Amino acid sequence: MTDVLAMGANIKQEAAQLPLVAENFDSFWDKEIRPLFTDESLSFKVKTLNGKYVKYVNLDNGATTTPFATLKQHVDEMLDTYGSVHRGSGQKSVITTREYDASRNVIRDFVGSSSDNYVIFAKNTTEAINGAATLWAKKPGKILVSDIEHSSNLLPWVTRDEVVQYRTQPDGSVSVAEIEDIFKAHQNLPEAEQIKLVTITGASTITGYRPPIYEIAALAHRYGAKIFADVCQLIQHEQVNMGADDDPCHLDFVAFSGHKMYAPYGTGVLLGPKEFFDSSYPYQIGGGNLPYITRNLEIKRFYTERAHDPGTPNAMGAIAIAKAIEIIEALGRDRIAQYEHSLVEFTYTRLGLIPGVKVHIPGDNLAHVIPFDIDGFDGRLVAEILAQEYGIGVRAGAFCTYEYIRKLKNISDEQDCEIAKEVDRGITRNIPSIIRASFAVYNTLEDCDRFIDAIAQIAKNGLTHYLPNYTQDQMTGVWTSNKQLVFSEHRAFIGHWAIVLPLFPLLLHQALFSVP
Repeated sequence: MTDVLAMGANIKQEAAQLPLVAENFDSFWDKEIRPLFTDESLSFKVKTLNGKYVKYVNLDNGATTTPFATLKQHVDEMLDTYGSVHRGSGQKSVITTREYDASRNVIRDFVGSSSDNYVIFAKNTTEAINGAATLWAKKPGKILVSDIEHSSNLLPWVTRDEVVQYRTQPDGSVSVAEIEDIFKAHQNLPEAEQIKLVTITGASTITGYRPPIYEIAALAHRYGAKIFADVCQLIQHEQVNMGADDDPCHLDFVAFSGHKMYAPYGTGVLLGPKEFFDSSYPYQIGGGNLPYITRNLEIKRFYTERAHDPGTPNAMGAIAIAKAIEIIEALGRDRIAQYEHSLVEFTYTRLGLIPGVKVHIPGDNLAHVIPFDIDGFDGRLVAEILAQEYGIGVRAGAFCTYEYIRKLKNISDEQDCEIAKEVDRGITRNIPSIIRASFAVYNTLEDCDRFIDAIAQIAKNGLTHYLPNYTQDQMTGVWTSNKQLVFSEHRAFIGHWAIVLPLFPLLLHQALFSVP
């Protein structure tokens, strides 16, 4: 264990031996990555339980990312000229509308989309997928979904369409041959029973596993179906190319969010064929996305992307995505992927050396995330310890991918039933969970070093070391530092006296001079 804890001292020396980008690792970060972010975000400090302030290490980038500095500046400048989109003749309205519409072309180029595809904005990826699922529900046929999907790419289809679920392999990987067997089994059935669309993640939110989406696309097209790819966990790390419409491997639909690719505001994007979106009324309708309503309430509609922009759109969210894309493209997605993969490989290799640590992915196809556990620990406790004692942010939970978690944790049908019964009673403590460290381009070898040392120390200390210092909510399973609880109670105590003390002279007067 001593050797494990001492690994950080050799990081710089060993890093030179890793397969990095062509430039020196540190030089690449200092000269090209560091200038992309504000000093305040890169040196952000948090207070740990020992009272000291430490630089925050963000390893929860699969959830959201820190915005680019020049993007923040660009948005601030745009806010000075902000006006109503598609609604006014004034200069501010014209400027904002121009930037908003131009962002669609930037996005279209970014994903290699055909000009025959619409670029539709939503609040986030979840709403984008809900919109697509609503429109697909109007067409006959069934949706083929995998069992490794995030809830955002599962529930919209399950609640609106007839679905067929494809069960992945025990490790969560996809067998294209088994998917083809499903297509074959449905191809000669009535139209309502045939597979009309296959929807699948571009990269798992838990393991980073990347299904062969282009191969699956070719398979779907061979059987007259379309493909929908949820690429919100992929597009900020590696290139996604929808391809030409006549390419058998082209992606018919993709969805992703700006906030996972260094743009704020959470705006989601949905791309798909014009003819599909023009074939039925939009997912949402109201002001701004229709040109006229007759006296007899006959609705006249647009047959453009405007039909899918109800109300006042989040112009800044769309503009932010376009600016983030420009910055990502300037840095180079291949170089981003190489840099991040080097960080992940470095961390993965050393985590595997720590006794008691179980990493839930093989090392032959690493992506941008590392899911793991420490023997004997609830993952949520580990995440809390990392945050409170080390200033390191990770995430622990089921990540809205419950079947994938059940596979990784070997949860039996009987256990699943018991968990479900508990949830019905409001108890979520025993929902299976793991810990996820997810990386972004602004992470450094120093971040990896601190994370590895922290995990090694936690594993060495063991569960009993922490149980006196942390309390678990028996309903939710959430862990809280007892020092935080004491501090909160102390503040509450002071708060009570803050109310009582100003009244003390009056109370004393009443006690001395009131008649019994």
